[in-house]
Amino acid sequence: MKTTINYDSFHKNIRLQHHIITKKDFTYRNILKILKKHLSGNLEILDIGCGVGSVSFLLAYLNNKVTGIDISSKAIESCKANSLLLGLSQNINFLKIDFPKESVNGRFDLIICSEVLEHIEDEGTAIRKIHSMLKNKGLVFISVPSLNAPLYRWKLSQKFDEEVGHLRRYTSEDITRKLKTSGFDILEIDLEEGVLRNFLFLNPIAKKLIRFIKGPISDLVTFVDILTIPLLGESNIIIIAQKK
Repeated sequence: MKTTINYDSFHKNIRLQHHIITKKDFTYRNILKILKKHLSGNLEILDIGCGVGSVSFLLAYLNNKVTGIDISSKAIESCKANSLLLGLSQNINFLKIDFPKESVNGRFDLIICSEVLEHIEDEGTAIRKIHSMLKNKGLVFISVPSLNAPLYRWKLSQKFDEEVGHLRRYTSEDITRKLKTSGFDILEIDLEEGVLRNFLFLNPIAKKLIRFIKGPISDLVTFVDILTIPLLGESNIIIIAQKK
């Protein structure tokens, strides 16, 4: 299946953020929980599909040198303005790049590819390019939507997948095999995001509630969501892999 998604349309109402996200930010807490275990500071990091730059800004704030790339010119323009607003422009650089058709100069200690592979038609080339851009023993953080997601199995997410440009979903075995074939060792596999959290992000009405899920409420919703994963299945797969 091919897609002709205009990714600038996702950022037409983009706003600058005035604060660095925290580890309990509801949108990013699953990602940050795993990423923080592999951060030592002073790393050279590439964030593929950086979007509005929230994760990139946090990594730059933690004294890493970050390059953020995205296919959306609107997203990159916003990221550049926001890096100045947050005082992080010395630690971060944003580039409009259509990955993997276009390449990125440099080699990196860590590459983040979060919610990106499922949008790329030639995923094999993308994975091989990620491998080539990593330093020896460098790490890649990948997150992808799960084929085992309850809302997908119940045929409630197909419209969402089409609207956002998902070309495929994955099983942990499938993505693991593809990474190993391209020269990676798998260090960690995490099955994340239960049906509650997934519903909040997929349903346009429920999504409006996310901005109110903060502090203790974020902890509570996350606790309940985690309980649903063994019963109903995960909606997201996160993998940490290392270049051989």
